[in-house]
Amino acid sequence: MPRIPEEEIEEVRRKADIADIIGRYLPVQKKGREFRAVCPFHDDHDPSMHINPDLQIFKCFVCNTGGNVFGFVQKFEQITFPEAVEKVAELIGHPLSVKVDAAPVQVNPEQDRLYKVMNETIRFTSYEMNGQDASAARTYLDDRGLTEEIRNKFSIGFNPGGDRLYRFLKAKGYSDADMVSVNVVRTAESGIHDVYAGRITFPIHDMDGKPIGFSARTMDPENPSKYVNTTDTPLFHKGEIVYNAHRAAMTARREGKIYLCEGVTDVIAFSRGGLENAVCTLGTACTRHQIRLLKSMAPRIVFCYDGDAAGQNATMKAGRLAKAEGVEVSVIDNRTGLDPDELIRRDGKDALKQMASNELSWMEFVLKYLKQRTNFDNYQERKEFVLKAKEEIDSLNDEMDRRYFTEELSKISGFHLDYTPKQAEVSRPRVEASPRKDGLASAEEQILAMMLGHKEAAQHFSDKLGFLQDPVRGAVAMLILDSYRTQDVITPSELMDKAGTEEERNLIAGLTELWVYGMPYDETVLDGVIRKVNISVKSAQADAFKEQLSQPMNLESMKVLMEEYRECLNDLRRYIDEENRENGSD
Repeated sequence: MPRIPEEEIEEVRRKADIADIIGRYLPVQKKGREFRAVCPFHDDHDPSMHINPDLQIFKCFVCNTGGNVFGFVQKFEQITFPEAVEKVAELIGHPLSVKVDAAPVQVNPEQDRLYKVMNETIRFTSYEMNGQDASAARTYLDDRGLTEEIRNKFSIGFNPGGDRLYRFLKAKGYSDADMVSVNVVRTAESGIHDVYAGRITFPIHDMDGKPIGFSARTMDPENPSKYVNTTDTPLFHKGEIVYNAHRAAMTARREGKIYLCEGVTDVIAFSRGGLENAVCTLGTACTRHQIRLLKSMAPRIVFCYDGDAAGQNATMKAGRLAKAEGVEVSVIDNRTGLDPDELIRRDGKDALKQMASNELSWMEFVLKYLKQRTNFDNYQERKEFVLKAKEEIDSLNDEMDRRYFTEELSKISGFHLDYTPKQAEVSRPRVEASPRKDGLASAEEQILAMMLGHKEAAQHFSDKLGFLQDPVRGAVAMLILDSYRTQDVITPSELMDKAGTEEERNLIAGLTELWVYGMPYDETVLDGVIRKVNISVKSAQADAFKEQLSQPMNLESMKVLMEEYRECLNDLRRYIDEENRENGSD
């Protein structure tokens, strides 16, 4: 793999804005001088990843993952460091002087065969869409506004009759077993037949853009199954996929929201309207896995299910699921009586954009939903309405929202409801993902933080101590000392590129959060921390000597050991006396 010159790596790092780059992968929120994001490296529900644009580093305070812009891309995409540098350079439009060869990808031979079958199926159906047998399908799509440009964008195809797909794949050398496995053909007593014969095909891809299934619409008006989807296969698991996610992800991250529709044509309608951040779940059933996939793309889900009873019930169910996962939820208030596909065909792009802009907050939707299902002339139903709505209101985090919707509920129900502020929760210490640091760990990290900020501190450490007990902290100390041999100032972001392990990079990111980092250099402070390390080390040595002296040994060995033990105790007393004098105690 070609080596990228160090000066180019430094130039890319200097030009790249870490908040902007991470924002290409995750929804990022500005909080004061910093940015926050939901950490993708553990099951995070609150934005616990902090992004520091001044230092150009990120740090998660739950799982302790940290690094610079290259470290984030490398870990997120699971690629090598040179590939991460190349990717960042690509994102900021900075050409490199060398082309990085991607590391060989581990391929599952069985899955690779199945992906090839799917790709060949898409190629065949796309070709057939322009054939004579597809004239009725083309007319149907043209009438719905699905032009050739749209058909090409979404790889919309046609599977003609006569089991021609099966014969095509067979001629290509694909096995019956693989074709059946991905559900493009099926076996019957009469032989092997195409699953989607006489249907318009809409390919479904995973998040990496690999084809895994189809949603297919019949051209036979007598067929009761208007749409059929791929059944469960080794590639396709309906409860785990979201149609169009691979195309919508980038826009969703930039916009901070993602539209969730019912069907494929609704998603395409949004795209025709210039809204590229729309996906669907191929029906109204929505799973926790799908919600988490959507959450990884945007902090807010905007539901756009149909306005009928089934669609509204599904919105209520899926919205609660999303709220439980910590996702912000809103619902499009579609009063047109048309689904997005029908609306854009009848009234055009502007009408669809207008409809999409009419968002209800989650609580507004809940009140409207419950109200429509309540007979207010019946006291018991009215009471149930209040209890259900109050439960939702009480779960809101914002006090103003709780007050407002309590008043709204009173007006709608006719019950007089007093607003009661939510009781302040007893503050509990945050659960740490890693064990609490002991005195030695804390002291060694403070030394490293001072060394990172000041060359004089690194030199004083080298003269007065020169070592750290912990191997990871010791390695970082050597990195810092080595860097100061050729430069007077080092940055955490730059040092991370020299770190050999993820533990070292995480440690460097954590050092920037310590109180001593960024403070003016004070040698007396550094001496005090070095003394704490010496006290800790000497105390451990003294304990070890005591343990050794308790074991049987000859007189000569005992004399030597006792002498070393006394020297150790003398050193320990000296350090403790210095500590006491420093603290003003006897």
